[in-house]
This record gives sequence, C-alpha cells and structure tokens, in this order.
Amino acid sequence: MKLITIKNIALCAPLALAFMGCTEDDYKLYDTTQKDSVFFEYRNANDELVDEVSYNFGYDIATVYTVDIPVTLMGVPKDHDRTINVVPVAEGTTMTEGVNYTITGNTIPANAVSGTVHVNLLRDKDPGIRQEEKTLVLTIAENDDLKSVGENSMTITYSDFRVEVRPDWWTTYSCLPVYSFENAQLFFHYFYDKAPKADISIFNEMIEKYGEYFVKASNMQGPMAMYEPFLRNYVLIPMYNENPDISWQKSPLF
Repeated sequence: MKLITIKNIALCAPLALAFMGCTEDDYKLYDTTQKDSVFFEYRNANDELVDEVSYNFGYDIATVYTVDIPVTLMGVPKDHDRTINVVPVAEGTTMTEGVNYTITGNTIPANAVSGTVHVNLLRDKDPGIRQEEKTLVLTIAENDDLKSVGENSMTITYSDFRVEVRPDWWTTYSCLPVYSFENAQLFFHYFYDKAPKADISIFNEMIEKYGEYFVKASNMQGPMAMYEPFLRNYVLIPMYNENPDISWQKSPLF
C-alpha cells in the first residue's frame, strides 16, 4: 500500500507543476498601475445601445430636462471619486454651456464601477430653440484619473417647438378648454399629477397607447373618445375648479 501511495504522488507531482505553469501563462493579473478607462453606455427605451438622443420640451412645463448618460468603468474601483473628463466637440456642437446646457455628476464614485453623467438641457435662456434644434456632441477626454475606451461619443439634440395648432385629439365637442399651447401645458400638468394617483393602471395604459404627451393620439380613437369620463373626473374637474377663468368650451362639471 505504501508503494502505491508513493507512486501516485510521484505521478501527480509533475502534473501539478505543469498546471501551475499553465495558470501563470494564461491568467494574467490586472495591472493595477495602469490608468483605468471609461465608456458611455446609453440605452434607449428598447434597451438598445445608442449614441444619439433627442428631446423637444413641447407641452412639458419644466425649464430643465436632464439626459442621464450611464458611464461604465473598465478597471478596478478606487477608494476616492474620479472625474470623468466629458468635453464638447466643436465640430457639430451648436449649444453653449451655461446657456443651453450644464454637465453635472461626471464622476466615478469611490468604490464604484459605474457612474452617471447628467446633461441638463436649459429651456429659458435661449429663445432660438423655439425655431431650431440645438446640438451637443460630447466625448470623453483623458485626464489624470481616467482615459476613454470603446464608445466615447454622445450626440444630444433638443428644441422647444410649440404646438400652436390644435391637435386632432383636442376635440371641440369635449369638456376641454379652448385650445392654446398654454392651456395644453396646464392640462398635462394636471394629467401627470392627478391621473396616476387616481388609477395608475389606467394612466399607464394611456401612456402606452398614446405616448408621452399623447404624441401618438388620433382624433377618432383619441384619449377624449376612449377615456373621457376618467379624464373629466380626475383631470379636467380639478383643473376647472382651480382655473375657472380660462376659456372653456364647456364646463366639465356637466
């Protein structure tokens, strides 16, 4: 028995040495002295990686809209925040920092492997966005903390085109106010505030069917045709009670 054990050890020893040699060759340790890299990883509503995003304020009453751009680290976490050097590309950029946009959150936080760059689009400082889109092309430049790798370009366009012509779904026979862009903004202010609290399932159903701010709505099967009782009770009546002096086609109370 002892002879067999010694023989087995003798056979295993060279195999162990060979395995150790293979491990050293095939599995390199990450070089912690090299500079880590980052790249943009923006996904659209279909979970597709894209490098372009566009936004129009439209009926939105907000003065700032934020585009959140995920950034992924290729490297190892550190025990301190690291700045992502996000810079505009002159060619193709028609926005001005501080007038059309600001950038915040451009860091990889301590002990993290990702971050989110916030591009804040400003509405009220450039009246030119009422007539034409403005574009911002961003890239990741190298700094003392990080360098870029892979997808390092992002293009953002935005505008404030106003819907001055009454959309088809804003019917003249319903209990909506007389159409104006300002009245439509007010309607959506109440819609996004009141409808989800009244019934979140119906609210989500309407958003799925007609899109944000009813961009996919049509006249014949629009929201006022299919959801008039819900909208009257939970959106238009509160809107009427608090704004009776705007021009109404007819009172939603009757």
